[in-house]
Amino acid sequence: MFRLGTDFSEGVQMQALLAFISGLTSDRRGNVAIVMALCSGVLVTAVGGALDYSRSATVSSELQSALDSGALAAASLTQDRAPTDVVRAYVEAALEDHPQLLASLQLDVNADISLNSRVVTATASVSMPTTILGLVGINSLTLEHFSEAIEQVRDVEISLVLDVSGSMRGSKINALRDAAEEFVEIVLAADAAERTSISVIPYNGGVRTPSDVNDDLIDGRNNERRRSGCVDMGTDYPIDMELPYRQMAFTEYNGDEQSGNNSSSFCPRSNMESEFLSQNEGRLRGLINSLRDGGNTGLDVATMWGARALDPAWRGQLGGSFSDRPASYADRDTIKILVVMTDGQATAQIRTEEYTYYDWRGRRRTGTRSYEIYSARQARENMADACDEAEDNGVQIYTIAFQLSGDTNRDLMRNCANKPQNYYQVENLDIAEAFSSIAADINRLRLTR
Repeated sequence: MFRLGTDFSEGVQMQALLAFISGLTSDRRGNVAIVMALCSGVLVTAVGGALDYSRSATVSSELQSALDSGALAAASLTQDRAPTDVVRAYVEAALEDHPQLLASLQLDVNADISLNSRVVTATASVSMPTTILGLVGINSLTLEHFSEAIEQVRDVEISLVLDVSGSMRGSKINALRDAAEEFVEIVLAADAAERTSISVIPYNGGVRTPSDVNDDLIDGRNNERRRSGCVDMGTDYPIDMELPYRQMAFTEYNGDEQSGNNSSSFCPRSNMESEFLSQNEGRLRGLINSLRDGGNTGLDVATMWGARALDPAWRGQLGGSFSDRPASYADRDTIKILVVMTDGQATAQIRTEEYTYYDWRGRRRTGTRSYEIYSARQARENMADACDEAEDNGVQIYTIAFQLSGDTNRDLMRNCANKPQNYYQVENLDIAEAFSSIAADINRLRLTR
């Protein structure tokens, strides 16, 4: 339809030009006829040349579009036909309405194909005959176009940071378990599992890490280091990601070291230790199904652990299924994803300790008292720092505010996401929709085209 319309417009223009020239040649006033005789050739060539170029522009656009589509189809990792055959089929289909051009078609297609990527480059040229421009010796216009398409399946590293604090009790924790389990199933689909690692990091006021991680962090004897527990990573933020070897200590609460079977508001129970860099769907599902609510909301501590699970400084220190991960931030074949979910505000880090006192009768007594390591405001600043550090290193950050109230809390989660559409505000219990959307987006990011 477009081609017919163009031809019609060109015909009208030519008729108008001929009528104009006829009028001038019949004009007997002054030197009009002489001037017209001198100029008519130039006018006809100019207008006719414009029509030739107009036709060539239309064909040129069709050729470029076909070349782009053909290169993209040839670059598909599921394509089983030869790249040259695929591109040629697209280009020849586009030129069906211009059969006189097929004989002059020159097509050059190159493909670089590896296990997880295809790069296809294509150059096409045709020689388009002219009409009016032939009067001045231009018998054809050469139309030449280039296109390149890339399809690559990239490695994916995901940190899934899940709130299991006390406010998640009841239907909320049930909804989280179902949604997180479905998320793992989607991103570990059969064709992607071997290239995908997931770190599931449950948190209340703290994060419990497994014994093989703590062995490299905790100071002390072998039997002290080789336990799961919550590591007290210090109070200075932002924390240097390259931590001193075996110089940390377990968090203490109520006078008890938070390791082994000990747990508290600032350390999840022993069956909820984080799973790092795993592709074992069964283990990940088992951890997710074990999630139970209880405790405070160490949002900053958890976000930092999520960032550590993506930081190459921690390669070889987190265990899991991949000895060569986390990959370098500069690795173009890897995308890094941080998903942070919460239903509450970042809370202060509080500890309790035993102390001795004397009652009114002078008898020695033992009690407990609480003290604050840092405030809720500092916790928010810590989380913001962790998000900024991850984003600066190219990490894609998604946040889910699950029935989260208060502008301060929502703004914290919104600002942590590296772009507005990566922030999900869930007002009802349908948190699965947010997780499914993120999983679908990850699968799109995985495939570069």
